[in-house]
Amino acid sequence: MRARVAHIGVVLCCLGVMAAGGNTMGAPAEREAGEPIFMRWLNPDDPQDQTIRYYWELAQQDKLTPFELVDLGTMLFERGWPKDAVRVYRDALREDPRLYEAWFRIGLVKQRERDVDAARGAYKRCLKLLTGHGWCNFYLGLLEEQTGHASRALHYFERAYKFAPELADPAVNPEVLSSKLQLGALIRHSEGEEFTQTAPMSYLEPKKVAAVEQRFTKQDQREAHAEAAGAQPTPTAEPAPVPAPSPSPAPAPPPPRPPVTRAVPTPRLPPPTPAASPGEGAKKEVPWGMPEVGNVSGEAHLR
Repeated sequence: MRARVAHIGVVLCCLGVMAAGGNTMGAPAEREAGEPIFMRWLNPDDPQDQTIRYYWELAQQDKLTPFELVDLGTMLFERGWPKDAVRVYRDALREDPRLYEAWFRIGLVKQRERDVDAARGAYKRCLKLLTGHGWCNFYLGLLEEQTGHASRALHYFERAYKFAPELADPAVNPEVLSSKLQLGALIRHSEGEEFTQTAPMSYLEPKKVAAVEQRFTKQDQREAHAEAAGAQPTPTAEPAPVPAPSPSPAPAPPPPRPPVTRAVPTPRLPPPTPAASPGEGAKKEVPWGMPEVGNVSGEAHLR
């Protein structure tokens, strides 16, 4: 009997030690109960993950507007955490119950998870706040087409094109190609990556998101430059490059020679014929430049 009591005491002692150890191991988990799991998977070297951490810390301090909360949910959805995205969207709705964009994005997440009823309910809540939401009408039409309700699908497609005619263009809305009762098969046989990429979930405050990412990007670049400068030796000064000699200018062509003008020799006139003395048979005076009549050679001589 005593041996049995001693054995029971040893067992109870061991259980006490294990319980104490279990409480000690559970203490950090209790301290981290308020931090979501995705925070442990954020990459400190990724500017987008750093932006998510920055937004989450501001959300914990109640320093984010409802629009910024929607943007945080969109970051989480794009990163691959849809359930956390829906929780953040609902936080935004608690801040602003008329934020129809949060309902629309909850519908998109639920439709990707194939939760048809939840997606339909979220889309209708969005359209109740904004009847002319073109994207919401279109995706609700796709949902009705997926579930075999062709008449409802056509109704919402018509409303989508009425309020946003550009949605009929595949360049603007690639999901148009998934119509004609093909969306259900597309979601079943794909991993949802194409649906995520084409989902119209742009940021509501894109400038703020871009500014935060840019700040972390510049910080990472400065740290990388600092590490590179510390690891590499200081480069020695290289001599200045000698400029290549410029080609000498080509010699100018000689000036053209003036044309040679040859002087035409002035014809020498024959000496004047002396006047005849009186009594001699004086010849008749011939005008200057006229031929003499008695020239037997036939050539005209000028006087």
